[in-house]
Amino acid sequence: NYGLVRTLASNQYRELHAFTHSMVAAFPPIVIAAFALFFWGAMNGGLAWPDFWDISLDRVPMGIERIAVHTFPTLMILYNLLAWYGSAKGNSPSKSAWTIFLSSIVTYTLHWNYGIGVLRGKWRIFRGRPGLQIDDRSRD
Repeated sequence: NYGLVRTLASNQYRELHAFTHSMVAAFPPIVIAAFALFFWGAMNGGLAWPDFWDISLDRVPMGIERIAVHTFPTLMILYNLLAWYGSAKGNSPSKSAWTIFLSSIVTYTLHWNYGIGVLRGKWRIFRGRPGLQIDDRSRD
């Protein structure tokens, strides 16, 4: 896992650390928190059920429950738009409408796995048991 190895290596070699590596570690907790907020808000009246497309303020008043429900889909839409924009503006020779469309799935998977790896690496360092890295043997 690249995030894990990168975190363990940057603990030993400080010049490998970058702020963005720590930022991507926040991605999985943000997704989990937004998902939990969605369900909490839905269970507490933030969503008109079964007519969930009815978003009028008469049906569901503005409040913390409604905001909680709308956080997850809003973040999903913004994430997809950003991934599609970045993919469309990129200079890949194999760029097509299909690869642009799929870019948000690939980007999400990469951010999730990298973030989990960074969190696992930070947890190992925190516990004082970083373990072996992929290539830490002596090459004399």
